[in-house]
Amino acid sequence: MIRVTTNGTLRTYRGHLARATLNQFQSMNTVLTRRRFSSYAESPSLATQSFRLHSAYARNTAHKSMSEEMISKFEAAGSSLQKLQDQYRDALDAAEQGQDDSKAGARVQLGETLKSIAEGMVQTLNAQYGEKFVFAGADGDNAPFELKDGKLLFRGLDVNDPANEAAFDEMAKEVAYVDIGLGMQLDENEQVVPSTAFNSAISGVGLLGYGKDENGVQNNMIGIISELGEIYTRANPETGELSTDDQERASALFDKMQDSNSEFRSNWTKLDTQAQFLKSNDTRLTSTGDTLQTQFEGLDRVDLADALTTFAYAQYSYNAALRVGNDILSQSFIDYMS
Repeated sequence: MIRVTTNGTLRTYRGHLARATLNQFQSMNTVLTRRRFSSYAESPSLATQSFRLHSAYARNTAHKSMSEEMISKFEAAGSSLQKLQDQYRDALDAAEQGQDDSKAGARVQLGETLKSIAEGMVQTLNAQYGEKFVFAGADGDNAPFELKDGKLLFRGLDVNDPANEAAFDEMAKEVAYVDIGLGMQLDENEQVVPSTAFNSAISGVGLLGYGKDENGVQNNMIGIISELGEIYTRANPETGELSTDDQERASALFDKMQDSNSEFRSNWTKLDTQAQFLKSNDTRLTSTGDTLQTQFEGLDRVDLADALTTFAYAQYSYNAALRVGNDILSQSFIDYMS
């Protein structure tokens, strides 16, 4: 016959009680955290899949944050260009009146109006998004435009000077790539592959034009308005008459003023296309984020109903172990007394 000793019974009981206590703690922790595992060692396979999904979600979140920033920047640019278009209409109205000989007496005042509008357009194009200048191309830290002595300057260079055209050709094509989830890659020269990133640079000189045409008339809308305003202010203050040369130049500038707006609107449309692409891409990023979140929650999370059932059973087992312990301890005490 095998004799069951009190000490042996107590050791066995303590082992069962410890397991019941651990099971209760683990099941309660599962209910509270709703996680299927708390460490890599608990489930290496699930933890590896979860890590990859969480990493992809973090990257997608970063891409979406940059995308939203770009959307805000391009929306700010769109608002500024709409204001610029309104200012252009005011300038065109003043220019039309200035070209009307029946209103010649108001030419000097109209000239001042045009010069004031040109100044306002410069302020519009020096708009900022955050601490960066929207239309400064790749150099967002400095105000891009300045109207000085009747000349429009971009980064300190006269947009009407043919000697600066090569520099402006480069400025108009400047790039500042950002990663918005297009799979950014570098080529063999460590340069960003254009199709894998988004160019966030908006060059104001590229939007409005620079240099002169074959007739020697400048291409930039603001420069045209400013020069036309300067000519009107030279009119006879009493009669509003212009010299023959000024009359011919004013007519050429007025004609070019209308053409320059067509070019500006064409460039604006290209900018708007970029803005629409950003919004479409942001929708894609939102959908991707939702999908990734659903996937990693499916790996990480437990079914709450199952977790509660497991916890209830573990608690029942723990309480049962305590009741058994009471019986064992009571019997052991009686044996001791005997």
